[in-house]
Amino acid sequence: MPATNLDVMTRLAALLLVLMALAMPAQALSPGTSVIAQQAQEEPAVVIEDGEGTPEDVAWTFRFLVPTLMALTVLLVVGLIVWYQRGFNKRYRVSE
Repeated sequence: MPATNLDVMTRLAALLLVLMALAMPAQALSPGTSVIAQQAQEEPAVVIEDGEGTPEDVAWTFRFLVPTLMALTVLLVVGLIVWYQRGFNKRYRVSE
């Protein structure tokens, strides 16, 4: 009986897992060492210093464009409300 693609893929996945387990270093397989202990012994690749002394420079786009766009948005909303009310008042009359 010929093997289907699923059988072949399952066998390849199992073989890959076995090869990965065999390729692991003996140090990682020893039961006495944990991952946390191994990471504590290693030095970081890049040391990042705290930048508390340097003030952050806010980009000009944030300082000028954001308030301008917010003001334009408020004006647009107010203008649309006034425009809608005028059209509504022309179309409908309240009888008293």
